Amino acid sequence: MKKIFLCIFFIIAITKASAESLFDFSWNFGNIELGMNFSGDNEDSIEMCVSLLNFVFEQKEINLGFELTPIKYWDFYKFQNEVETNNYGERLSLINLNTYWDLIENKKVLLGPFVSMNYLFINMLNGINMNEFVFSGGLRFSLKLEHIIKLNNYNNQILSAEIGYRNISGNNKLYFSVNIDLILTMMAIGYAVTGYYPLNIN
Repeated sequence: MKKIFLCIFFIIAITKASAESLFDFSWNFGNIELGMNFSGDNEDSIEMCVSLLNFVFEQKEINLGFELTPIKYWDFYKFQNEVETNNYGERLSLINLNTYWDLIENKKVLLGPFVSMNYLFINMLNGINMNEFVFSGGLRFSLKLEHIIKLNNYNNQILSAEIGYRNISGNNKLYFSVNIDLILTMMAIGYAVTGYYPLNIN
C-alpha cells in the first residue's frame, strides 16, 4: 500500500512538470524538532532532534521540494508508564531525505503531503546499525517568514509542523512534531536573556 501511494504521488507530480524545468536552491543552518510517537502496544515515545545544514531543492512549477540533511541528532525517550520516562537512546543519522508537495501555492504558508526517510544510524553506544531506519509520511504545514531572516538563499520555512504515519525499524506509529529554525531559536533565547530581539538578520 505504501509503494502504491508513493508511485501515485510522484507520477502526478512529474507529469505536471515540463522537461526544461529547473530547481531553486535554498538552505538553512538546521532545525530543532520536538515530537511524539504513539502506538497501541505501550511503545509511545517522545523525541528531540537537531538537524545540521539542510539543503532544499524546489521545483516551482509543481511546488515539489527535496530536502537533504547530512547529519541529524536524535534523542528518544520511551514512556514506561503514565509518570516515568527514561532515556531510550541517542543516535546520529547520516542519510536524511525529505520530499514534500505544496498544494496551496501560497507565499506565506506551505501545506501538503510529505514523505521522509532517515537511515544509517550511529548509536552512541553500539555503533552503526544497518537495520535501523525511520520512515515518515503525512501532512506538513510550514510558515514562510522571509522578513525575519534575510540571508542569501536562506530557506524561509522556519516554523513547521508534521503529523502522520511513522515506521521506526518495523514498528508502526502515529506521530506529531514541531520544527523550529536554529536561527529563530537562538533569537528567541537571546531575547529571553537580554531583552533584545533583532527584527532581521541580514
